[in-house]
Amino acid sequence: MRLSETQWDLLSRIDKEDFVKKYKPTVIEWLKNKQNKIIEFFDKKKCSGNGSSFQLSIEKRDMFEKVIRASRTQNNGAVDLNTLDQICYWGFHITFPLRDEELAKKITKEVFQYLDKGNFYEAVYKIMKEINNVSISRASKIIGLSNQNDLCIYDSRVGYALEDLKKDEVKLVRCPPSRGQKRNFDSDTYKVWARNYERLIWIIEIMKDYFKARNLNLRAADIEMVLCFSG
Repeated sequence: MRLSETQWDLLSRIDKEDFVKKYKPTVIEWLKNKQNKIIEFFDKKKCSGNGSSFQLSIEKRDMFEKVIRASRTQNNGAVDLNTLDQICYWGFHITFPLRDEELAKKITKEVFQYLDKGNFYEAVYKIMKEINNVSISRASKIIGLSNQNDLCIYDSRVGYALEDLKKDEVKLVRCPPSRGQKRNFDSDTYKVWARNYERLIWIIEIMKDYFKARNLNLRAADIEMVLCFSG
């Protein structure tokens, strides 16, 4: 079967400039159909106080961002095992799978060196490749929570929220597997998930600019959460 240009793009690693040029119109058109619901949901939940799960999620995630930054400051750019355990327990009710403190610091220091250079692909790929039982969902929580202005989490909720974002009937963002959720997920290699995370960040950037032009300044994490909660 002959693959379309979009299918080839999503099977290979495309650079940011080419991706934005090819797929920004698709993202904008998709967003136009969602914008009223997204803006209404965000405004309502933002003003609803600490009683909403959305607001509580923001507060928890903001706390983790501070904890990650403090850990990196204390550990020469690395993240310590206690911080990794906190994130994993919040997301999955389990501890971080790697129990060697020094190795965890070594790997996360290298991961964040990639991230500090804006190389989202290598950052998320390294942590999945180097540590057993770290999926894209777990890897992106560690990475995404470190800088919520520019980065976000990539799990089944995000994939499900964006499942109808398509070009030539091909999803721009594939859906990671979930635990106990009855969603149509995709099965892929670490490299495919790393490419999809990179593209997700670019898509969120397009959305940030779209909302900013409408006087709504949202972080990447805000957009990710609104998409998932308002789905």
